[in-house]
Amino acid sequence: MKTLIDVDSLRTDHESDEQWEVRKSFMLEHKDSFDEAELITLAQLFTNIEFLGCRYPPLTMKRVAKLAEKVSKKYKESRQNKLKRTFVQASDAAEQKAKRTFK
Repeated sequence: MKTLIDVDSLRTDHESDEQWEVRKSFMLEHKDSFDEAELITLAQLFTNIEFLGCRYPPLTMKRVAKLAEKVSKKYKESRQNKLKRTFVQASDAAEQKAKRTFK
């Protein structure tokens, strides 16, 4: 008999609302397929990949990507019309500032 998982009790203090909603969606989608410890681990791996750009061994990446297909698609669709950040190398920014040219 699988124990019931209280997903709402699993939010951590350091999570933003956005990160929590994505991780919660992942856990709700898969809560009947895994025990609590494995579910928490997989959900954390997913959010680490999605929000922090973490990388794991190839088999882990494939497994998490497969499990996260629906949640990831929904999240990316919700982000389409939001402001996007652009990162530049510090050396490029310093050069542009010195030349007073900005792209």
